[in-house]
Amino acid sequence: MNLLRPGSPLAAVVAERTEDHRRELPADQPGAEPLPGRVARFSRRHGLFGALLLAAAAVRVIAMLGFPGARLYPDSTSYVAFALRMEPGLIRPTGYSAMLWLLRPVHSLAAVIAVQHAMGLGIGIAAYALLRRLGLPGWGATLAAAPVLLSAYAIQIEHFLLSDTLFAFLLMTAVAAMMWWPDPPVWVCALAGLLLAAAALVRTQGIPLLVVFLGYLIIRFAGWRTLAGALVMCAVFALPVAGYAAWFDSVHGTFQVTGSDGAYLYSRVTTFADCAKIKPPPAERRLCLKVPVSERSLPTFYLWSATAPLNTVPGGQFGKLAGSLGTNFALRAIRAQPLDYLRTVGYYFWESFLLHSGSHPSVTLPWQAANTQMDYEFPAASPLPPPSYADPYFYAYDRAGPNQPVVQPYAGWVLSYQRYVVVAGPLLGVIMLVGLGGLIVAWRRIGGPALLPWLTALVLMVIPPAVSDFDPRYLVGAIAPLCVAAAIGVQQIAGLAERFRAGRRQPAL
Repeated sequence: MNLLRPGSPLAAVVAERTEDHRRELPADQPGAEPLPGRVARFSRRHGLFGALLLAAAAVRVIAMLGFPGARLYPDSTSYVAFALRMEPGLIRPTGYSAMLWLLRPVHSLAAVIAVQHAMGLGIGIAAYALLRRLGLPGWGATLAAAPVLLSAYAIQIEHFLLSDTLFAFLLMTAVAAMMWWPDPPVWVCALAGLLLAAAALVRTQGIPLLVVFLGYLIIRFAGWRTLAGALVMCAVFALPVAGYAAWFDSVHGTFQVTGSDGAYLYSRVTTFADCAKIKPPPAERRLCLKVPVSERSLPTFYLWSATAPLNTVPGGQFGKLAGSLGTNFALRAIRAQPLDYLRTVGYYFWESFLLHSGSHPSVTLPWQAANTQMDYEFPAASPLPPPSYADPYFYAYDRAGPNQPVVQPYAGWVLSYQRYVVVAGPLLGVIMLVGLGGLIVAWRRIGGPALLPWLTALVLMVIPPAVSDFDPRYLVGAIAPLCVAAAIGVQQIAGLAERFRAGRRQPAL
């Protein structure tokens, strides 16, 4: 099949780019297009996306005017504290704190939020540029970038002192780099490995994504360069992560990225674990719950409550002993009750696609998810300040302290915006299904180019329910890869329909 036959979509893209290259010759060459002409042509070609980008930037500027201070979450205090003393955190890695440390000379939490809003715009730009590179028309790539740039959920998270925006930015950059060439050069594989390592040190969710990227690379096997790229990616990923683990070991006495894995995994199985089926050894029996399964609380209770069994272990729930006992107990529970575990993970994964704003309080899990989503919304009035013990950290970082004023009329505009412009759960489900449809259409090519972004998003959505708990903020990083996969999926489905129509028009021999 000749993909460059006259009249084919790929031939049109090649011809357009050839013409662009000819026009972008240096101005001193005969026939070169003047700079104003090139600017005008660029504006025409990307005008629709430019308007979308300006609108997205305007919403973020209004959000900063209405809420000049950074929004705070309980995790925010520890991020700032570790940015001040720069040591590996016991509960979560210190990658985000490293970014705060780099921005510390500015002495402004508002500047951190501005950088995060710029990252949000950068994620949308990366998605659009990648889709244009893959041959989508301007309107199609712009439509795919709209949920990324305009969703109030993303803008809310960008306004928090939380690691999610940096994590999403690093991953989308890695996806775009890997997909920019059909056969990624070795240096691109190195860049992707470095970005994945940085993401893993921001949030440990990034560690399993190395397998996804390696699988995508190997599927497109192109000889020695693919092997070299895979080896380089692994090496570049392993060096920073291993270096961080060694640093963690020097402080906490164990070669890990965090000390909380066992505690989180234990909390995951508490909703179904039955010690009569698990039959744990004596050392782990202290973790058995006497409460019937039907009366148990959410996993977070058994992680943070002072009365939870893991907190009775010497050294606390994040100590070495608790980590070992919690991990072993959880793995025994999963092996003994695999269907209960899969049912629990599936139930929490399904939460990603529910319309939480309409959930009824009588349904425990959706009600909890709806309340959690409300925690991230812009407030109508200034929220309560953080606990007094957190004040020294915030004042040491920013002389204004943890100031969270609400300024009208801008705040009122943002409150109205966040009520309507969101990527709600059902819409996210549709976007995911469209991407899956593209993978099915391109099954002969093992999913085609949509495979990497779709699997990246799937891993981001599955890992939290599988190892800890559901939280709506974890979905923000999956939106951009899913939108890219869905746009490619539409392109694949449209191409199949065109080939089908062309086949029907051919006369019988």
